[in-house]
Amino acid sequence: RCTAVTTGPEMQQGCFLQFAKAPRVGAVKTRLQPVLTPSRAAAVARTLSARVASALDAAPCGWDVCLVADEPEDPFLRELAARHGRVVHEQGPGDLGQRMQRALAHALRDYPAAILIGSDCPGYDPAYLLEATRILARTDAVLGPARDGGYVLIGFSRMHEAVFEGPRWGSDNVLAVQRTRLQALGLGWEELPPRADIDRPEDLWQLGEDFARRW
Repeated sequence: RCTAVTTGPEMQQGCFLQFAKAPRVGAVKTRLQPVLTPSRAAAVARTLSARVASALDAAPCGWDVCLVADEPEDPFLRELAARHGRVVHEQGPGDLGQRMQRALAHALRDYPAAILIGSDCPGYDPAYLLEATRILARTDAVLGPARDGGYVLIGFSRMHEAVFEGPRWGSDNVLAVQRTRLQALGLGWEELPPRADIDRPEDLWQLGEDFARRW
């Protein structure tokens, strides 16, 4: 599965955590539903989760990949994990920050570094994933900004338990608040180039012309 040969400090091990939501009709991608039916919005969610899982097949050498699901027994997510040989973990209760903190803290008990990514961004390419691991070889945290004011990736080699306190999840200032939080806790970080995620109707073109024509 390894697609990148690394040397020196970049050889540290780690774990990528794909956060994924069960694609239940009417419960996912609701902001797309002004232009898509609930069933088609759920299809977008399935497409994105599958694309992210495939992108993570290119995780750098020494990095494992897990699927962290809100509903671990969901048939689509179970099949997705089986297809890519992924262990499935449960997100558990709480808001997004609490669930992310729990997953990352658990991973950091077993690995020197962990990176969490969402299932809304089609732009995770091998170079992007590799650079995220390289950043964590030299500092505490890495952020992957989203173009809408949030972020599509966050990872740590050192993490504080209160790192996710403060952001109002889903707002357009999540990234700014997260930067302030990292600074206040004395954590060093670097950022990757911005990537777009698929949350609103105007984002759908990023899935490609063939997909757009289907809808």
